[in-house]
Amino acid sequence: MLIRGDFMRRKPWRYFALSCGAALLWLIISTWLSLPWLRYVAKYLPDWYVLLVIMGIALLPGYLMNAMFVSNLFHAGTKALPDPCREPVTVLICARNEEESIYQTIERVAAQQYEGKLEILCVDNGSTDRTAAEIQRAAGALSTPQRVIRLLLCEQAGKAHALNAGLSQVNTRYFITVDADTLLDRHAVLRIIRRIRASGAGCVAGNLLARESGNVIQKMQIYDYLISIAAIKRFQGSYGSTLVAQGAFSAYDTLAVKRAGGWEQCAGEDIVLTYRLLSQGMASLYEPSAIGYTAVPCTLRALCSQRIRWARGMFDGLRAVMPWRQQSFFSGYFESVNVSIVFLDLAFIFGFWVGVVLLCFGLSWFVGWMTLWMLPALLVNAWSVYVFQRKQEGIVIRHSAMGLFCFLAVFQTLQSLCSLAGYAQAALHRPLSWK
Repeated sequence: MLIRGDFMRRKPWRYFALSCGAALLWLIISTWLSLPWLRYVAKYLPDWYVLLVIMGIALLPGYLMNAMFVSNLFHAGTKALPDPCREPVTVLICARNEEESIYQTIERVAAQQYEGKLEILCVDNGSTDRTAAEIQRAAGALSTPQRVIRLLLCEQAGKAHALNAGLSQVNTRYFITVDADTLLDRHAVLRIIRRIRASGAGCVAGNLLARESGNVIQKMQIYDYLISIAAIKRFQGSYGSTLVAQGAFSAYDTLAVKRAGGWEQCAGEDIVLTYRLLSQGMASLYEPSAIGYTAVPCTLRALCSQRIRWARGMFDGLRAVMPWRQQSFFSGYFESVNVSIVFLDLAFIFGFWVGVVLLCFGLSWFVGWMTLWMLPALLVNAWSVYVFQRKQEGIVIRHSAMGLFCFLAVFQTLQSLCSLAGYAQAALHRPLSWK
């Protein structure tokens, strides 16, 4: 078993400075080259608007992409982890109306190649279908002395309430959260627990991939999880600051989570918990070899609802712990960078797409043939992430030419529109709709 990017034993500042330095050099050069562009377009449009658009669609994205790319190259090394661990671990699965998937999820956990005892604690959050019956069926069919399956009822609606109810029953040093529609690779528990034990981190996010690819909506998300989300988590995790240990598959230090007060009922309960663990001075890592496959939305409405909720979750995290209150510089830095995504989404919709409309009238003020020069950089960055992912033992990648095309052509627009809706809902304190 290998651990990626042994940053805890080397000097993270060295790699951080080199990656940000390379990105800053690119930013300086590209800013100098963009000055004639800015002066020309400012003859026709307000100069403040032109400046913000150029920053939002070219300069800042280029800086962030370069820093992530260079850092991930530095942290592509490997180091052996300690011998297999055998200590007891609790796997916490919360479910509401998941009768179709819960049995298979439990079955995958019970079949893990893990020598220690696993207590699979399933919390039924007020289901109105046969979820509880399916959990009991799994307990009867799959329970062994090393795989104890328990059912816990939580009638108070809300995922955070169900998680906290389960947390109150956790007595092991570490526990893992798994969504009721997530299927784990057979080595996932071993690899994520090895990582958290070896590092002493507060939490470790697993490598989550899209499970289904039935229609084009799901096929687009294959590449979002495989490339975009994975690259960001790997970048942040290299400095002990993965901002989201997602509830769908992550490992936690039990005492640290209890000190943080567990989960808060909000749009981003996993984001808030991660921020609070970071504020305690604990690391939040990412383990690419611990692989889980999660169900992804199959309709446009469901996808938009999910991404709106994720956008709102970022503000929940900020409300819980502001960047300057983080103990680690890296955590504060990445949290601050995360806030800049609001600006990037605004620039993409009200800058890039304005440029596309202008181009249709023959005005290449923001979008033109030079925009194509960005494609090689985007493809190289995506290819490097794909190659890294493909090397992970046991990974299954479900390719789709149509999914890749739609991901490249429309996914960012959809993501930005949904995010802007989520930001607006957070600003207006709109009530949150729960399943």
